[in-house]
Amino acid sequence: MRIINSLDELDLIIKELDDAAKISDDALRALFKTFRFEDSKQFNTDPFSSEYHKRQFDIYEKISGKRYKVDNEVSAFDVNQAIREPFPFSSKSCDTVGNHIIAIGHLIKTLALKPGSKIIEFGAGWGNTTLWLAQMGFKITAVDIENRFIELIKKRSEAIGLEIELLNADFQIVHKLDRKWDAIIFFESFHHCADHQNLIPGLLNLLNEGGKIIFAAEPITDDFPIPWGLRLDGESLWAIRNFGWCELGFQETYFRELMARNNLMLTKYSCPETPWGTIFVA
Repeated sequence: MRIINSLDELDLIIKELDDAAKISDDALRALFKTFRFEDSKQFNTDPFSSEYHKRQFDIYEKISGKRYKVDNEVSAFDVNQAIREPFPFSSKSCDTVGNHIIAIGHLIKTLALKPGSKIIEFGAGWGNTTLWLAQMGFKITAVDIENRFIELIKKRSEAIGLEIELLNADFQIVHKLDRKWDAIIFFESFHHCADHQNLIPGLLNLLNEGGKIIFAAEPITDDFPIPWGLRLDGESLWAIRNFGWCELGFQETYFRELMARNNLMLTKYSCPETPWGTIFVA
């Protein structure tokens, strides 16, 4: 494991990552695991304080080279190409595709909702989870800040005759919506929310009685070294430096306290086939 301490070192490794990506997705992901950034400054402030939040986004600004704003969460890709080969299929990797399908399957099994239930997915991305749930007859609303993803889901759903409500917006739309759903889903997306503590109360207002919030394939683990903050592993560094995305991680202990402060009970569902499949239900 290479420990790096400077942006110059990071940029040299990113060149290695670019070369690995030309070989295969598997080669790229293997290289992600070989390095991490180490921040020498200790930080023990209350994780619910504004000072703590500022510290984390000072680190973000250092790595990305710019201040964080939600407009940074863009994903440039060819929509028509993605109709034929959306991620994970575009990776051509049996490991990546298999893990992704298993994780969505575990999410659907854990949902345990009645037919016809109403679901809203935030950060729907390529639309795989949204489309499969719509094919089951659930009433789906999909939200994403990236207009290309919205266009992609629209075209994919129309091709198979599905009706999906699509909202091109960031997560903070939760504070403006005046309807309710039976389940709220985040699949590999909640960790992109810069103001995640403020988001939870807004989510509660969208739930029907007995409703649930699903946090699936999110970096929530007690192996994380601080309560919450920027992930400094290889893949996260690559995403922050190259694209300016927000890549947060959470200690499970902290995440449970966050839920408890909002009167939510959190249940963990592990998936033995892949760590991508771990699900937390609030």
